[in-house]
Parts: sequence; structure tokens; C-alpha cells
Amino acid sequence: MKPILILKTGELPRRVIENLGPYERAFLNVVGDERCVVIDARKDALSDTKWAGIIVTGSPASTYDGEAWIQRSEEFLKRAAEREVPLYGVCFGHQLLAQTFGGKVEKCPRGWELGTVAVTQTAHGQANPLFSSVPETFIAQMSHGDVVTELPPGAVPLVENDHWPYQAFALGDRIWATQFHPEFTSQIVSDLIHSLTSALLPEVFHQRPEGQPVHEWLLATVQEAPVARRCLENFVAIVEKGG
Repeated sequence: MKPILILKTGELPRRVIENLGPYERAFLNVVGDERCVVIDARKDALSDTKWAGIIVTGSPASTYDGEAWIQRSEEFLKRAAEREVPLYGVCFGHQLLAQTFGGKVEKCPRGWELGTVAVTQTAHGQANPLFSSVPETFIAQMSHGDVVTELPPGAVPLVENDHWPYQAFALGDRIWATQFHPEFTSQIVSDLIHSLTSALLPEVFHQRPEGQPVHEWLLATVQEAPVARRCLENFVAIVEKGG
């Protein structure tokens, strides 16, 4: 059986990896070690092996940074798409897939979105296999300051919320992307909140309440989001069904 590639594009803050281990562990805990190969896009060679599917992780980088490894990753993903390899991007991966196939990524004009939030499927989402057995409205884990501002030509939006309309998209029947993190647990999100609110100015959180510390406000949102995790499980099921 062909392996699933986890294309690692960054690392989580120190506080998170002290409790979790390296970032890929969050995906491996859902998908399973025995099915996966991990390649670090920032430093490893990108092999055009016959992957069963490719999962692109999140990253503290921005897709528009102009780094050489980002351009290499785009070319790699284009080649994979030409071979009809199923692709699933998460957070930075969501943005990278959008940019790779002709969309646009920018700083979010509504500021950062962090914590456990509610999202709602569009009509396209409700009909898409990535959201099989997922209710129309559900909670998911978020951590991002960038957003997809223009979808790639031919892509359809799958999920939206009040913060941003493109929280997930599909391009054809083999490319999916979610701004939210199906691999994150509540512990990961709590650790992220502690780390990021120490590093970011409160002003980047446009919806912050007055008179309450940002980290307290965000920590109060945190819940487990097992329904969102089904998107990752559904992607693996799609991959396995395809051989």
C-alpha cells in the first residue's frame, strides 16, 4: 500500500512541542504512524514517490514570504496534482494550495482568529465527501493571521463563519483545504494561546473584549473538537478508497 505523505511546513511553539512532540505527531495521532512518511519541505528533498495522498501542515510562515522552499513546495504540489494524487492542506497548507493553484493569500483584515470557533458548511460543503458525517455547523480549532482572499479558479467554498468566508475549499475532486486544524487537541490550542498571546500584540485580535486579558478570553473558548477531526479521517478514507 502506498504511503500518505505528511508535508511538514513548519514547527509549533516550544511550549506545544514540549507536551506534544514535533508537529507531525498531531497528524500521526489521527492518521497512524504506519501509514505515513514525513518530509520537511523546508529542508528535505521533495520526492515524487507514488504517494497515496499528501497532507500539507500548518506553519508560522506566510505563503507570500518568497522563500525558496515555498516555491519548491508549490511546484511539487502541482506535479502531484497532475498525477491525480489527493491533496489536503491545513491552515498554511490551505493557503499554500490556494496560492499554488491561482488563488490569493493576504493578512486577514479582521485580525487573528485563535481558539475554538464555530463554522458552518456551505451547500458545497454539505455535498462534499470531506465533510461526510459532519453536521452543518460544528466547532473547530483555529490559529491564523493570514487568509485566502481569492479562491483558485474553479474552486468552491466549503465552510464559512463570521470571521472569514473561505474557511475551507475544494478544487475538483482531489484537492481539499481547511483553514481550521482538524489535528489539534484542546491541549495543543491552549498551549498555542499561551505562546502566541505572549508574542503578539493584543491589537491583532480585533474581536477581543474590553477589560479582559486576551489570553483569558481565548482560553475560555477552548473545547475538544472531535467532529472537525473527521475531516482528516475522511481524507484518509478517500485516499484508501482510491487504492
